Amino acid sequence: MRDIQTNNIWNKFNYELLNYIKSKVSDQYEAEDILQDVFIKIYKNIDQLDDEAKLKSWLYKITNNTIIDWYRKRKATDINIDLFDIPIRVEEDLLTMNDEIGACLIKFLGRLPKKYRDPLEMYEFKGMKHKDISNVLSISLSGSKTRVQRARVKLREVLVACCELELDTYGNVMAYKKKEDYQCTKDNTKG
Repeated sequence: MRDIQTNNIWNKFNYELLNYIKSKVSDQYEAEDILQDVFIKIYKNIDQLDDEAKLKSWLYKITNNTIIDWYRKRKATDINIDLFDIPIRVEEDLLTMNDEIGACLIKFLGRLPKKYRDPLEMYEFKGMKHKDISNVLSISLSGSKTRVQRARVKLREVLVACCELELDTYGNVMAYKKKEDYQCTKDNTKG
């Protein structure tokens, strides 16, 4: 059954995935090698796919992560790996709880001290560079980076204190449950 399923996936998606890989990797032979690695991962992990409606998003996530791994192995300095962190939008987009959790984090963001909230909002929502943030807030460049990082840590701490999260292998929130002992009015973002 597994062989038939992966053969069908190969027949349906191999050219599409290869073209995607070639858009990220200039060497044709390397792209083909990466595609082989992708299908090995698909074969090994096909049992983790619970819903066929999520197949295309799942395939692209595996492909994207395999490309990142390839660049990391080669320690490429001319590629910005952060570009791959942008979610890939496909028609059958993966049904996750990321948006719901994101909405919760935005509420918690309002509870952060202003010195952490402002740099994070400027960086994440306004797309400002750390240099510009440091100029606007009259802080050092490293100060901007530190405050954004600390804000993320504080938000993560609040989220972990608030909810039990079920993540897939790619870090997507697939399910969550509010912890019974957590007080939403409690301010866990101080500091």
